[in-house]
Amino acid sequence: MSSDSRFAGSIPELYDTVLVPMMFLDYAEDVASAVAAATPHDVLEIAAGTGAVTRALHRLLPTGQITATDLNPPMLDRAAEVLPPSDRVRWMLADAQDLPCEDADFDAVMCQFGVMFFPDRPRAYAEAHRVLRPGGRFVLASWGRIEDNEASLAVDEALAVLFPDDPPQFLRRTPFGYTDLDLIREELEGAGFASVDARWVEHRSRPTSAQDIAVAHCQGTPIANVLAERQVDPAHATSEVARVLEERFGPEPFTGRLSASIVVATHA
Repeated sequence: MSSDSRFAGSIPELYDTVLVPMMFLDYAEDVASAVAAATPHDVLEIAAGTGAVTRALHRLLPTGQITATDLNPPMLDRAAEVLPPSDRVRWMLADAQDLPCEDADFDAVMCQFGVMFFPDRPRAYAEAHRVLRPGGRFVLASWGRIEDNEASLAVDEALAVLFPDDPPQFLRRTPFGYTDLDLIREELEGAGFASVDARWVEHRSRPTSAQDIAVAHCQGTPIANVLAERQVDPAHATSEVARVLEERFGPEPFTGRLSASIVVATHA
């Protein structure tokens, strides 16, 4: 597993307690609402992370079963702490590119901000298609350009100040690196989906202090892995990024534009 996809150590808790409330919750509702609109009974989440979408769908669907999967055990551990397993929710370790599921097992598959991390997206999409029943839908969210996501852009620019000779490229390369809607449609259609509806959706990040924005990105994402590889103290890096952000935005909690694609692909 590459450092871009490794969510371990302190990352899961900080990801769930700081980054998810700041940036993910509105999109979790968007994805869950698109899934719930078809009133599915059996739902699979791939690359579930700490389970923000599963929690949202659990609230929206009064019945039905959700199987939420991820490749990182610490993320699933955190997810199960927040929403314990039950007769309606099951947490399962699984690779989205090689799902341990039978053909046509699910009415819907969902994935929020996970597809950008797949080494082989067409293979993962083919697996989502395989496990879906005819007429089922695959709903995914993928971040837009980093320039359209102001908090993360500010962190990226602050890291460039901290590392002027070799700024970390994780944010631009991975979470904000899959922004071509035509490519997304092409890859999903190539996996067998009959129709693909893709649109841009904008929200605002929740008001968050410069310190918490820095913590969320520097210690709650794989940027923490980059800092460890460079033998940089994460607390020092976080403090420096927070200082740059506060100089730029001031001491008040910051809210900025968010942009992501919401995609609904339908099985024939």
